[in-house]
Amino acid sequence: MTTSPMLERGAPPVQERPPSSQLGGASRAGRIPLLALAFSIGLALFIAVDPVQPWILLALTALMALGADGIIRSNPRGDFHTIADTAPYLFVPVLFTLSAGLFLEDVILSYWAAPAVAGAGVLMAGALYAEHVSVHPEDEQFPLARFMLNVITYLTAFGFYAVVYGFDVALLPAAFAVGLISMLLSIEIFREAEADPLRALVFAACIGVIVAEARWVLYFIPLEGFLAGVFILLVFYLTTGVISHYLTEHLDRGVLAEFALVTAAGLAIVIGGRVLG
Repeated sequence: MTTSPMLERGAPPVQERPPSSQLGGASRAGRIPLLALAFSIGLALFIAVDPVQPWILLALTALMALGADGIIRSNPRGDFHTIADTAPYLFVPVLFTLSAGLFLEDVILSYWAAPAVAGAGVLMAGALYAEHVSVHPEDEQFPLARFMLNVITYLTAFGFYAVVYGFDVALLPAAFAVGLISMLLSIEIFREAEADPLRALVFAACIGVIVAEARWVLYFIPLEGFLAGVFILLVFYLTTGVISHYLTEHLDRGVLAEFALVTAAGLAIVIGGRVLG
């Protein structure tokens, strides 16, 4: 398997860190529920205020970026010096904040707002915890953390895809936005699969171009917002999944068959929804 970039940083073992550093890291990691609660309150405020106040969502996004950065840096096994070191760990919390805010504001009715916000808060807590754990690939919770991050990444992508399509954004800006979001989220998926940041960025950019082209194709295929979101998500899931397994040298016929089945099932849902709708 490809070596994780975290292993190449040569962070000193936990036992070599001063006890005060370890205690401070544990204390800040314990703030995850508090930050998730702040996220839920801010999200509820953004949804409740009418007319919509974009600055609330932007302020909440900035708060989550700063909070997530502090939580990532608190991991005693990490060795972070600049924002460039922690930036790859911030894509999911930041983009999930934007995606959840835009998606819920667009589709959630008043009586569903409370459970929807609560669910989003739980997902944010899971994302923050998973990002904190993923700093150290040898952590026993690392496989679970990666699974959680992948699930939340795909949910974030779907939210953006559905919103961009549902808001009737012009074709060129919509394709650009979808491609950019897909590229940033791909970096999260490839983060542990590819040790070379430049190579990972190239693959992520390729994903962005492919997904942007998929959005362009939808201009000629009339689909409802959710069905269009599912279609673009299938393209994103298939391309990121295949490339990720290629990078980890786990790509074989069985994996390809699995992705083919999932894609076929998704397309069946899209086609069925289009016909029945």
